[in-house]
Amino acid sequence: MAEYKLLSNGILLDGARPESQENMDVLIKGKHIEAVGPHGTVKYPETAETVDCNGYVIMPGLIDAHLHLFGRKVMSHTVQICEDPILRGMRSVLDAWRLIDAGYTTVRDCTSGNGIPLRNFIAEGEMTGPRILACGLALSQTGGHGELMHSVPVEFSNRGLTCRLADGVSEVRKAAREQLRAGADFIKIYTSGGVMSEYGSSQECQYSLEEIQACAEEAHNRGVRTAAHAQGRLGIINAAKGGIDSIEHGVYMDDEGLELILKNKCFLVPTISIFNVMKNKGAACGMPDYKIRKAEQLIEVQLKSFRRAYKAGVVCGLGSDFLSDSSMTPMGGNIVEVVDYVERAGLSVGETVVCATGNNAKILGIEEITGTIETGKYADILVVEKEMLTNIRVIADRTRIMKIYKEGEDVPRLNIEKFRRFDCHELFQ
Repeated sequence: MAEYKLLSNGILLDGARPESQENMDVLIKGKHIEAVGPHGTVKYPETAETVDCNGYVIMPGLIDAHLHLFGRKVMSHTVQICEDPILRGMRSVLDAWRLIDAGYTTVRDCTSGNGIPLRNFIAEGEMTGPRILACGLALSQTGGHGELMHSVPVEFSNRGLTCRLADGVSEVRKAAREQLRAGADFIKIYTSGGVMSEYGSSQECQYSLEEIQACAEEAHNRGVRTAAHAQGRLGIINAAKGGIDSIEHGVYMDDEGLELILKNKCFLVPTISIFNVMKNKGAACGMPDYKIRKAEQLIEVQLKSFRRAYKAGVVCGLGSDFLSDSSMTPMGGNIVEVVDYVERAGLSVGETVVCATGNNAKILGIEEITGTIETGKYADILVVEKEMLTNIRVIADRTRIMKIYKEGEDVPRLNIEKFRRFDCHELFQ
């Protein structure tokens, strides 16, 4: 592998600003970006491998700030509970390949049970996959959203298949410490109900303010961030008051919630595509009607809240909330979130790239090492046909991504369609 690589004469979307820059060069040395500048001004050694990027966009590798590496094959919580967790872990290895093959060089696993060991496996260098930040098991109150199925014995949830149940301040502290002991990169807590749980609605408030504060304190004491599943109004407000760093979903955001998010400098990860995907594909994969109905009710509310928060100046990231099952939300297909930011939320391509790269890196706390194309950062880079600037769906077509680099290494494109098992364009409805 050449120590130096020159990406020559491309259109730069650097992830820090929405505007593109014409005729730019990017020099990679080893794992890092060595220099960025107008074409012909960047000095490089004669031995450098030169990649002609004329007609292509040079942009940071994508980041998905909210997904679940469950390693599922079908959308069934019953199957998830009964299935061998080792089998699901093995499937998640292929999911990691699907993600980087789609251009994701970093992802944040917001609870699955597979995230931490898969992160460690990839870090060993024996397989290609995205950089993973994982929370271990998310914290849920008894009967809360994290249980997903409330009609099974309570011990099924606490045995590590869906969440870590914790009630009261002392139990929340212990549960957070357990995840940190296991190697969690951040702590996630459910502060409201949601679509996928068997009982209740998204508007339900879960966990007291004191419990949320305890979770945030334990995480921050160890220097890691927190994220809250917060769809309902009070769940959003309490998460922002309680010191949580990022609000996930933020569906029913009112004036008070928005003001608190801005005041406390919380981030927002909206996840706008998942409810539409549930509406369009849920029935075919066996999703119960009540979940589909709950999802349908949130589609437009979610979009409205996102647009409002973005316009108000909230730092918004981008996360798909995809669950890895091949029938409805396959990894790789999560690129639909990027498309929806342009086609449904109305952001420009440049604004969407900033949300999916630079902003996401800030949300994950890794902005010093990745997320933008700047000297000294990891060379996590995509080279995509320039038509993506006028047609965002180009980025969803692997044949139109010329190069994927993770930490300066050219990611091999394994064109094995049977491992993909989906046509991402089926999700664009």
